[in-house]
Amino acid sequence: MKIQSKQQGAAAIEFAIIFPIFFIIFYAVVTYGLIFVAQQTLTLAAAEGARAAVRYPAIGGSGATNKVTQLQARLDAACSTANIATDWLRKMGAGLGSAPCRPGVSNASGLYATPGFCGAGAASFTASTDPAKVNCVTMQVNYNYANAPFIPRLLGPLMSLPTPSLLRGQAVAQISLID
Repeated sequence: MKIQSKQQGAAAIEFAIIFPIFFIIFYAVVTYGLIFVAQQTLTLAAAEGARAAVRYPAIGGSGATNKVTQLQARLDAACSTANIATDWLRKMGAGLGSAPCRPGVSNASGLYATPGFCGAGAASFTASTDPAKVNCVTMQVNYNYANAPFIPRLLGPLMSLPTPSLLRGQAVAQISLID
C-alpha cells in the first residue's frame, strides 16, 4: 500500500512531459501534409492548364488575326482549367490572390499563362505575344503560403515550424498555331 501512495501523481507528470512532444509531432505531420497536398495541386493545375492549351481545338481560317485569336483562346483555356484545379485552395485562403490569370512569369501569388518561344536549350524560354514567335505556353500557379497558411502557426512566431513562403507549380507545353 505504501508503494501506491508514492506513485499517485506519476502518471499526470509523465503525461505533462510527453503530451507536448506528441502534439508537436502531430501538428508537424498535419502542417507538412497539407503543404504537400497543396504543392501537388499547384503542380497538377499548371500541368492541366498547359495541357488544355495544347488540346484546344484549332479555329478555322488563316492569317495573323486567326493566330492571335487562337493563341488567346488557348491561353484562356489554360487559365480556366488551372482555376478549376485550384478551386479548393481559393476556398482555404487568399494565398492565390484575387487577380485573374495574367501573362508573365512572377514570384507573386496568382495564375500566369505566358506564350513564348522555346529554344533548343532546356532552360531557354523567351516570352512573346507575337504569334509568329510562339511555339509553347508556360503555365505557372503560385500560392503565397507566408500570408495565408492552412493551419495557424503554433504559439505565433515563438514556436513555428519552418515552412516555405511560396508554393509554386509550373509547366511548359509545346503548341502549334495552325494556319
